[in-house]
Amino acid sequence: MAMGVVLLGYGAIGRAVHRSLAEHQEDVEVLRIVDRAVLEGGAQNAATALGDAIAGAQLVIECASPAAVRSYGPGIIGSGSHLLVASLGALVDPQLAQCLLHDGPGRCYLSTGAIGGLDLIRATAATIEQITLCTRKAPLALLHPGLPEHLRSLLAGLRPEHGPEQVLSGSVADAIKLFPSNINVAAALGLAAGNMALVRVQIIADPTARRTTHSINVQTSSGKYSFEISNLPDPANPATSALTARSMVSGVLRLAGRGPHFI
Repeated sequence: MAMGVVLLGYGAIGRAVHRSLAEHQEDVEVLRIVDRAVLEGGAQNAATALGDAIAGAQLVIECASPAAVRSYGPGIIGSGSHLLVASLGALVDPQLAQCLLHDGPGRCYLSTGAIGGLDLIRATAATIEQITLCTRKAPLALLHPGLPEHLRSLLAGLRPEHGPEQVLSGSVADAIKLFPSNINVAAALGLAAGNMALVRVQIIADPTARRTTHSINVQTSSGKYSFEISNLPDPANPATSALTARSMVSGVLRLAGRGPHFI
């Protein structure tokens, strides 16, 4: 019997997830879609619509935003439904992380998103001394409405002859605050390590970049590990990788029982 799911958010990622899941109807059935029009229809209306949508669903797939995770995640988990989160930056808030990851009765699953290696980081978590993440993106992929004006002007004006420009060096919280929809990778690393404070983040705007590159270095008391992931951006949403939706679909299929299962 197919696992019934609800899509929360129907932008570029949500549509890509929906298209891919349509190829696996024997494993997963999309019961409802809760799109931006519903989410922006007022808090009470959105909560009611979401409550109606998830009735009978085994899993809610969040493809919306950190704000949607904050607003609706606790209610989804509290109802007993399970939740797959793409916008991991929301979990920088320790109270929200506690609620979603530990309180139940529903279970919260975290998407691996645009990177790999999180299994190794989780396995070595007790020995980790520091993780460094350097993310390199095209300037236009970093633009969003909430940016301070000086950064917006800098990113909009960068040209290949100017060379790369560092736009952030700091903590996971710093990165998520400034680029909430661009740097879920940083939160994923902190969650896998069990401590956001272990992760230092550098973001570079590179006007010559055609791919988004994440360079990850993990220093532990028992070894050193390095990963580099270079992804093409999603044509429909340059702020995210084309791999993000594929990772989510892969996770949903595993939850639906499709193997192989690596532990």
